Amino acid sequence: MSIRNALFFLFIIFSCFVSCATNPNSYEPIDADVHNGSYENALAAINNENGAARKDIYTTRNEILLYLDRGMINHYAGLYMESSRDFQMAEQLIEEAYTKSMSQEIGSFLLNDNVRNYSGEDYEDLYINVFGALNYYNNGDIEGALVEIRRLNEKLVYLADRYERAKDKIVESNDQVDTASLPMEASRYSNSALARYLGMLFFRGTGKNDDARIDYEELIRAYDLAPDVYTHSIPSSAGEELAIPGEKGRLNVIAFTGLSPVKVEESITIPLPLPFPNNSAKLALPVMIERPSEVNTVEVVLNTGEKFTLELIEDMSAVARETFKSKQGLIILKASARSISKAVVSAVAAETVSQKQGLIGGLIVGAVGRIAADASEQADLRLSRYFPSHAYVGGINLEPGTYTVAVNYYGNGGLLHSEKKDIAVRRNTLNLGQFFLLR
Repeated sequence: MSIRNALFFLFIIFSCFVSCATNPNSYEPIDADVHNGSYENALAAINNENGAARKDIYTTRNEILLYLDRGMINHYAGLYMESSRDFQMAEQLIEEAYTKSMSQEIGSFLLNDNVRNYSGEDYEDLYINVFGALNYYNNGDIEGALVEIRRLNEKLVYLADRYERAKDKIVESNDQVDTASLPMEASRYSNSALARYLGMLFFRGTGKNDDARIDYEELIRAYDLAPDVYTHSIPSSAGEELAIPGEKGRLNVIAFTGLSPVKVEESITIPLPLPFPNNSAKLALPVMIERPSEVNTVEVVLNTGEKFTLELIEDMSAVARETFKSKQGLIILKASARSISKAVVSAVAAETVSQKQGLIGGLIVGAVGRIAADASEQADLRLSRYFPSHAYVGGINLEPGTYTVAVNYYGNGGLLHSEKKDIAVRRNTLNLGQFFLLR
């Protein structure tokens, strides 16, 4: 094999791995509309088949992202039927992608993750059921809301060991992967306080008090199971939900703030038992980072003068990071196997040239192979952008009637925003008001 042929061979091999990642700047107009609450404009940008969003972001490979992002923005806009349809499509595609990926793990290590169809993150798959449940509730269907919560709880049962079989297959297929030297963690998240809280409310709203009590107990258990996620106290108002005086109605308020995390690339280098310059390899790994929220306090004020502060029930960004741990371990293993395979191809080509054309020629081929391998390793940074980052809850017992409810959002500099709604409070039913400030 000549140097020219070897270099051409490496170019053909490694060109298959060149990233076609989405440019994060493509989101800026939609981000601005969501930040300002201009949901109709954001939807128009997403739905424009000839627009930049469809061409640059929501391509065929990113179909799940389309349904996740549009589903959330439809929800914020109060288009609950449309939101539910998007979430149902996203859930179906995530399940199909998971089934395919599990059957293709062996032999797929040389595939750059960016050229694969986006398959969704675990927290996305969970929270589409939370907002799907709220869609049903807002359309007057509490039984449908309970179905969504049950689906979420079923998914959580399998979350802990979802990737274990795939990890085992990767290790079995490439004995050069040293798992002890790789930064891998397992998620401890197996119960959602937010989902249990909503389940408790929905059960109470349909008169199923025993089921509501069970979900309250599971809410408490969620905090015990994942102390790294639930670093805050259980909302005091949650303990009041099952002891409402018979002559009173209860007003519940849930407020979502901020926006979910994004991914950035982090690189590490691993040593390899191969000749220089293929004796190490670059791993390009996705890492979740928060988008800090401006909000630190949420207060509810009624037209009667009564007021109460909402309490954090779930740091949704922390859930996103925690549930990503197990998948990130799989990503690290696959990236290691892929990088090792590239390095081996480069080293074999370099050795072939070295034997026929001399040491210098072999070093050149090895160096070009190393450069091409490192350049082709780019992390998959795709992620939905419009889930909120925090969920706050609270409640108050009131005489039946209609109340003007103002939700005030405060940051370090004082009042950020105030939103008002008229909410009817009735006895023996669920009276839930939902508010957002995605900043």
